[in-house]
Parts: sequence; structure tokens; C-alpha cells
Amino acid sequence: MTRSLDRAVEGLLESLRDATTALAMGEGVVRPHRSELVFLTLVAGVTLVSATDSILPALAGLAGSIAPLVYILSVHRGRSRWLVVQPLVYAVVASLIISLPLILGGSHSEAVSFILRITASATMVMSVARLVGWRNLAEGMQRLGVPREFTESMYLVLRYTPLLAAEVLRLLVARKARSLSGQGLREEWRLLATAAGELLTRSVQRALALSMALEARNFSYNRSSPAGRGRISLSEALAYLPSMTVIAALGLSLVASH
Repeated sequence: MTRSLDRAVEGLLESLRDATTALAMGEGVVRPHRSELVFLTLVAGVTLVSATDSILPALAGLAGSIAPLVYILSVHRGRSRWLVVQPLVYAVVASLIISLPLILGGSHSEAVSFILRITASATMVMSVARLVGWRNLAEGMQRLGVPREFTESMYLVLRYTPLLAAEVLRLLVARKARSLSGQGLREEWRLLATAAGELLTRSVQRALALSMALEARNFSYNRSSPAGRGRISLSEALAYLPSMTVIAALGLSLVASH
């Protein structure tokens, strides 16, 4: 049982490390002319999906995200394709686990609505983020007046998460090398708790070192952007498609109801 626990923890940490690394290092495949407009429409679309009682916006968001995802997958090759889809799989699995009380309690319609909203929101965010890149989204946030410290903190979280996962993996490997895995499940959990405590103690120092290293390399969000009045290409229009599909679906439903 302890070995299966080790394998499960290691698999989860490796997946988390790979997914966050791909998101943090990904530059995107499209450079938008108006990054602030991309961010604003994305926030509006996700808000409508999350706040509306009907499941129509969620279905529209999923439908509108298909084209961007297909385009992104066509650009990537091999394992990179799995790294694009992986966060979406985790979102679906997490929503299923969280909605288990609703399913077991017989509230199937509420469970379906919850799963669709979570899946649609995650799909919209991940498709746009992988299409334009997180840096362009952060640039859009800054153009809308979001403090730079907040966007830099987001980047540090993305960069630090894979480092933290890799550190835990090293601790697990060291524990195995010392033949500590045969001491029983209770001892396994005690050692994991001890390792986690040590890891959290060193996290502040590691995060500070990472921040100083990035600052020393003169990392900047203020990159030159394409002209805001330029023509929008078809690939760039895909960044607006998920949210615009949601808005259009809600508009049509309101017109049909009157």
C-alpha cells in the first residue's frame, strides 16, 4: 500500500511539475494586438459561465474553445500536446470528485451543472492562455491598471510551483534510497509530514532567491507590442472566440425569451 501511495504521489508531482513548467515557459503561438481586450473578454466570458444559472453559457464556452484547442494542438507535437490537454483532464477529474456529494445525494442536475461550469471555465482559460501566452495576458492586465506587483507574483507562483514539486520528488527519492518505505503506513505519513514542514521552512528563502534571480536577469513585462490598430488575423481572432460564443449564446437566449 505504501508503494502505491509513493507512486501516486510521485505521478501527481511529476504531472504538476510538467504542466506548470509548460504554462510558465510557454510564449503562446499568437501575439495579440490588444492584449488587454483579450484578457477583458476572457474574464467576461468566464464570469458569465460561472454566474449564470443556465448551463447554456458553459456549453457555448466549451464549443467556442474547440477551435483554439485544435489550432494549438496542430502547432505542438508529441508530448507537448498532452501538456496542453493535461490541465483540462485534471479540472474534469477535480470537478467530478468535488461533486460526488451532489451525485450521491441524488442532485444529479446540480452536479452536471457544476461539472460543466468548472470544465468550461478551465477550458476557456487554458485555451486562451496557451494560445496567446501568459505573458500577453499579464501585459493585458497591466494595461487595464492591474499593479505590476500582482502580475509578477503570478509569474513567480508559476515558476516556483515546478521547483517545489521537483524538491518534493527529490525528498521522496532520498527516502526510498534510505529504505524507509518499509516502516509502515503510519511512519510513511510521519516522514512525509516532516519533509513537508522542512520544505515549507525553506520555501521563503527559495522564493526570494528566485525573485532576485529573475530581477537580476532584467525580466520585464513591458515588451514592445504590435500596433493596436493593426488587422486581426484569423489565428488571433481565436483568442476571442470562446468568450464571444458565450456572449452570443446568452444574447440569443434573451432574445428568444422575449
